[in-house]
Amino acid sequence: MVQSWSISQAVDRLNRSILLPAIQREFVWGSDQIIRLFDSLMQDYPIGSFLVWHLNGDAAQDEMKYRFIQHYIEDSIHPDEPEFDQMLHHNEKIRGGDELELPSEQDLVLDGQQRLTAFFIGLKGTYTEKRKYAQRKNADAWTQKRLYLNLLSGNDETFDEELGLTYEFAFREPEPSNSEDTYWYRVGNVLDIDPSEDIMDIAGDLDIPEEKRWRGGMTLKKLYDAIHDSDVIQYHEENTENRERVLDIFIRMNDGGTPLSKSEILLSMATARWTEGEDSVDAREQITNFVDRLNGRHTDANFKFSIDFVLKALLTFGTDTIPQYRVGNFSNENLDRMQVVWEDDGFQRSIEQTLDLIVEFGLDSRSLTSHNALIPIAYYLYRHDPTLDWTATEGLETRRRIHYWLTSALLNGTFNSRPDEVLDDARDEIDASSGQFPLEQIHRRMRGRGKVVGFSEDVLDTLLEETTYRSQKSFLLLSLLHFGEAVRHGRDYQQDHVFPQALLEKETLVEKYGFDEPTARRYEESAGHIANLQLLTEEENARKREMEFEAWIQTRTEAYRDTHCIPDDEDLYQLENFPRFVEEREQLIRERVIETFEEFR
Repeated sequence: MVQSWSISQAVDRLNRSILLPAIQREFVWGSDQIIRLFDSLMQDYPIGSFLVWHLNGDAAQDEMKYRFIQHYIEDSIHPDEPEFDQMLHHNEKIRGGDELELPSEQDLVLDGQQRLTAFFIGLKGTYTEKRKYAQRKNADAWTQKRLYLNLLSGNDETFDEELGLTYEFAFREPEPSNSEDTYWYRVGNVLDIDPSEDIMDIAGDLDIPEEKRWRGGMTLKKLYDAIHDSDVIQYHEENTENRERVLDIFIRMNDGGTPLSKSEILLSMATARWTEGEDSVDAREQITNFVDRLNGRHTDANFKFSIDFVLKALLTFGTDTIPQYRVGNFSNENLDRMQVVWEDDGFQRSIEQTLDLIVEFGLDSRSLTSHNALIPIAYYLYRHDPTLDWTATEGLETRRRIHYWLTSALLNGTFNSRPDEVLDDARDEIDASSGQFPLEQIHRRMRGRGKVVGFSEDVLDTLLEETTYRSQKSFLLLSLLHFGEAVRHGRDYQQDHVFPQALLEKETLVEKYGFDEPTARRYEESAGHIANLQLLTEEENARKREMEFEAWIQTRTEAYRDTHCIPDDEDLYQLENFPRFVEEREQLIRERVIETFEEFR
């Protein structure tokens, strides 16, 4: 039988008798989706049916549950300051003591979490956004906003043609300024209106131009009616205590048009399976917390790992099948084996060690173009626990081989297609290895699958042609010139132009050096060429600053020229010979990389 709530009724019950089962996914909607939902509500569009799992008594008390998010923040990594304490990126788990305060009858939402959370945030909560490109730990980068409605929008006029929005909703800072065509009304205030009050009288007390008060009042009335209409949220009720049936129902559901991803399905299945028996483990809470720990481990690198990465690693470490997200891999046997791996301290430690290692290599979120490329490294550390001490011969060699694997995989796009097969091949060879990272054996298997590995002349031709200053691959390619040194702890490098970028700007070349415009344009276009880039230590980069290359190179040693593949011909250091410099240095880079990695073929 279909039952119903008004939005105001449902929101009032959230986190009291309406809760979330542990098998639910995270809140995944953005602010635009929340706004579209409220606009649909105002336009009398159907917002879809809901499904709740109704539990009583002991069954309700025993079931693992989470709260809805009221004050949402876009990233789990944010400042550790008191004003951020109430802001959540993940749903809070209900602990034992809190359980006693809940009623004996509870409704756990199986389908409708995204929409109910959107209503909760819009009516009673906040949405906190970070300024683009700003540091996540910088408190000034974040702005906490509430949902507002422009009461002068609507009236059958389309506000946003592209999205088909009629009513102008927006997340804004408190007390936004109004204008002739806007009156921003905080949406949550509609919950405080007494049913006995006349909406038009309330609108009359607002600071809206007299000639537009009727329009503003009608919009406010429409909002009030939509939020308090008893039939808006229509839901079906499931009363079974059979968790497997509930899990099956949940997996078949979609939330608000956002289908469950395969990793979300796997997490739900792991959560359901791992809660059985005496050794109960909350997969959702523990894996989510681990992901947050990974992302907060090196904040400057700005890594954004996901649950998907950890689950893919668990499939690789804990099963002997190809680590694909397919139903056959989600068997209870495999889920049990994955739990054993998860509870082994070595699993998390190996992934953390891998992350520390690649940061020492100089990688960050920009240059790490595939998270999957880290899984064979972590699995190798998990299975063989090798030394990574770069002061020891064995540790340095392990680092070199891992660095070569990673740069080759990322530069060649190894994981762009059929990544699960690569993980399967790597796992097999690591299992068969006597202890050394089996670089050659993995590459041999990959060649058999038609994968490009290593750095042949053809590969380098493509990389040198396509890689520029703004390319995600530029740091990796340049790091090959520092092979050996680049794998040592404490060797931090910064990417820099050989001939200063400011020197190669078209206007500078024309006005200061008398170049004609076509030539100046060609110079400017070549400024970001890989052959005009280098990796310098922070100290070197600070000393170089914007010095002309001809002056800078005179301060450098022969070792510097050799490391950076700088041509010996000093005529090439002059600005007018910049194109020849790029051409000759590109060839030197090509020869150096081929020679350096000949041993790894």
